[in-house]
Amino acid sequence: MRFALLLLLLSGCSRDDPPVTLGGRTMGTTWSLRVDGGDGTISQKEIQQQVDVWESIISHWRPDSAISRFNASTSTDWVDVPTELVEVVELAQQIGGDTDHALDITLAPLIDLWGFGAKGRRDTAPTEAEIAGARAKCGWKHLHTRHDPPALHKAIPELSINVSAVAEGWAIDHLAQYLESKGITHFLLEIGGEVLARGEWRVGIQTPAAPPGEAAQTLLLKDRAITTSGVYRQHFAADGKDYAHILDPRTGRPIEHKLASVSVIHPSASQADGFATAMLVLGPQAGRQLAEKLGLHVVWFEREK
Repeated sequence: MRFALLLLLLSGCSRDDPPVTLGGRTMGTTWSLRVDGGDGTISQKEIQQQVDVWESIISHWRPDSAISRFNASTSTDWVDVPTELVEVVELAQQIGGDTDHALDITLAPLIDLWGFGAKGRRDTAPTEAEIAGARAKCGWKHLHTRHDPPALHKAIPELSINVSAVAEGWAIDHLAQYLESKGITHFLLEIGGEVLARGEWRVGIQTPAAPPGEAAQTLLLKDRAITTSGVYRQHFAADGKDYAHILDPRTGRPIEHKLASVSVIHPSASQADGFATAMLVLGPQAGRQLAEKLGLHVVWFEREK
């Protein structure tokens, strides 16, 4: 799970025509679209209908979503699900494989245990026994996909998944494809702070925990996505210790290193989204080493101890 609201729009598109701006809500956050004024037409209703369908499939916040129904099932048989959910799961599994499984979408029991899931917040740290019990219900090796017909399979009855680390990026990429099918080719699309540019747009990366509008770095984004994973907004303090919402699959505990946020620039918002979370889990040393190996363009911010 990740929380990414670092990106600020510093200016409109690089053309002379003023952009058309649309927006709405989806997956517990907001979406916005800026389209060059002379680059086709699209309505707010069209975009909202698209994201509403995806929310009904991949949002763990909705008890009636396809992912929530899969999580509620204790069957170890194949469970029929929409094709989109299989795509999102395979995307996350691919990024997990590329990062030594620093990204693991089966951590949902741990996310809920630590108070960062749909079951609500907590103000005390879980016990060792509770952590061990939740970890026994996790594990990417226990999750399998099938395409024909689309289905998911859990090898242990208690397995549940949380795809929020890739869901917004996946939705952005698919929404971009939809816009391009309508002949719209110059736009800036954002969901929950994750951004994809078609054409040239100037954006800024906000300093972690800085006041709104304060950008630490600006960049010209052209035909790329930039997504951010950070620890500074979702956390809780207990017994004099601060617990971040990003969990390390290797320990079942919140990360404790000095990184405050990681921003990844990539042609695919889906890939950038998942890799940002994985790099943050890995930390400053292992994360930088893997980013260099994978050829990722990454912006790192460290927090003060």
